[in-house]
Amino acid sequence: MKKFLYLMLFMTVLNLCSEAKDQNDLLHFYSIADSLTEYPEINKPLVVICHKKIDKLWVSLIGYKGEKKIFIAAITNEKIQNANKEIYRILDFYEGNPVLGKVTTWGYIYDRNKDGKVDYMSLVDGAAPFLDDRVPESYPVRGQKLNKLDLEMYVNKCKIIFNHWSDDNYDENIDGVVHVDVDPLRDWVKRKIFARCTKFNNIFDDVWSFKKKISSEREKIDFTGIKIPYRPFGKISDFITKQNLQYQTNVLSLINRGIKMCEAEKIIYSGN
Repeated sequence: MKKFLYLMLFMTVLNLCSEAKDQNDLLHFYSIADSLTEYPEINKPLVVICHKKIDKLWVSLIGYKGEKKIFIAAITNEKIQNANKEIYRILDFYEGNPVLGKVTTWGYIYDRNKDGKVDYMSLVDGAAPFLDDRVPESYPVRGQKLNKLDLEMYVNKCKIIFNHWSDDNYDENIDGVVHVDVDPLRDWVKRKIFARCTKFNNIFDDVWSFKKKISSEREKIDFTGIKIPYRPFGKISDFITKQNLQYQTNVLSLINRGIKMCEAEKIIYSGN
């Protein structure tokens, strides 16, 4: 009887741990990370908590002034002097064009399982307007001139683009992404692609797209286990492949090396 009770207790604990892990995977955590990109607390100034130079690059770990918590990482060729001035969390505009700021190679970082290593990154990938139901089909396509109202709509719909990269089994390898996909007629973001390797073997097996919320209706995508078609800015077409995952794994590794050198394992933002 005691053995049976111990077994039941063990299975209960195992199930609870599994459920907690699932609640922090890319599918469930994306909305938390996305909210920080959409609604940054710009009234709180940024400061660099620690710099480290690694392989000729500067890894800067950044948080709010007066708070000892890291939630932004930047990788740059030159040392950041003033994080609050050099990193724009919301867009500026110059003559109708979006301006990202001096530093564009940065993103929000998370340690979801609180093991002292980053396992989720929301990385900047430029700036563009986002299509929605309020954009009329008559809106000018690429190459056509914009009138004043068109330009106002362009500016109002423009946002910083973040692609989300996740290490869901916490082995320091990226295995999932939420990536923007561009409208073929205009250089506007039309949807986001959700893609992950649920067996953690670099083979995509859970792939679909969404336009509004990640919990909204899913749209099917034709894909193979090794490549997912999408349209990036400035190209007719391209593919998300395991090479993209490996590149971001290298970025993740560099950030975690900086965290270890700064002895900052205990102050990485977890998202909750």
